Amino acid sequence: MAGTVYDVVCGMSTELGNWSESVEYEGKTYYFCCDGCSGAFKKSPEYHLQNWAEEHPGVDPTPAVA
Repeated sequence: MAGTVYDVVCGMSTELGNWSESVEYEGKTYYFCCDGCSGAFKKSPEYHLQNWAEEHPGVDPTPAVA
């Protein structure tokens, strides 16, 4: 079963598997719509994760998929 993943930089969403850009950070995989967003995340992961949490309270950008 596919799940929805969110790009924590720009906020776009899609089904898991639709984006080829991903970054491993602290044991978790984050997915991105393009190399620009993945590059921005790599430069400042905590900044983007904090902004995501503030703008989308309670929404996990990369939920576990069963």
